Amino acid sequence: MSLKGKSLRVVVDGSNFATEGRTVPSWSQLNEAIDAFKIEFPKAEVIVVVDASFEHRIAASERPDFNQALSKGDVTTPPAGAVGRGDGFILTIADRIDGVVLSNDSFQEFQNEYRWLFEEGRLVGGKPIRGVGWIFTPRIPVRAAKTQQPAKKLALSLPGGVKPAIGTTVTPVKAAKKVAKAPVKKVEAKPVKKAAKKVEAKPAKKSVKPVKKAAVKIEEAPVVMRRGRQPVNPETEFSLFRATYRIGQRVEGEVVAFTSHGAVIKVALNRTKTMECYAPTASLAKPAPARARDVVKRGDIKNFKLVSVDAERRIAELSLP
Repeated sequence: MSLKGKSLRVVVDGSNFATEGRTVPSWSQLNEAIDAFKIEFPKAEVIVVVDASFEHRIAASERPDFNQALSKGDVTTPPAGAVGRGDGFILTIADRIDGVVLSNDSFQEFQNEYRWLFEEGRLVGGKPIRGVGWIFTPRIPVRAAKTQQPAKKLALSLPGGVKPAIGTTVTPVKAAKKVAKAPVKKVEAKPVKKAAKKVEAKPAKKSVKPVKKAAVKIEEAPVVMRRGRQPVNPETEFSLFRATYRIGQRVEGEVVAFTSHGAVIKVALNRTKTMECYAPTASLAKPAPARARDVVKRGDIKNFKLVSVDAERRIAELSLP
């Protein structure tokens, strides 16, 4: 579907376009992109949104022009503490005005809420081509893995109709009850006297081995044990994280979830990539709190310390200094 010649209401992901092909954002590059878009789509009504930290990330020489545009209303930033920060604010505006989003981002964490992102013509990307200029084209966002996997595991229920939360152990509890009942019935059976010596001899040796194996596993994998040994983060994000941070270095992250024994921390690597890390409850305060949520809250952005990385699981363990 061609958008040319149509009256459009466009919300520009300013931070995304200002950082396209760069490591830090550029106010002048963002202006070039917007000017090129207006020339190609002269009937477009443009709303430019940048992150709240945009002013502090661009070059000092560009800040006066940016602040002037901000005061005139040519560009806007999300309010302090906005849920979803810049991305959520952009999609809220586009949803309200039924507009087009100009961004190279896929907004994966918002795809369940804003299904219209997959409608043709609702998302437009762009890149500067040397010797040619900016090229804009409709695009379909890369689907997030989470949107394809409904949370079926939480369809269970505990006694009393209580729904299990993240970290709740369901199967081991039921298994424990069965194991506890089964031996009682067998022990009360007739062959108690004859089997007494045999039961005390062989099972005693076998029961020692599982204890040792369990202890070894706990020492090898002290982080996010509920997920097993499968990798938590993609190889690209994990490699970028290891190239950026060293053990003992400070890492800024956002608290996004809790488990029964810690907190999940999301660390921004660049404009589009994030890394999921983990902070055990014992590493959040001294003495260790009963729950991670007693020390931090969901949405808190704090400076953590990088304690270790698990290459097999592609995850990092953090602590609060």
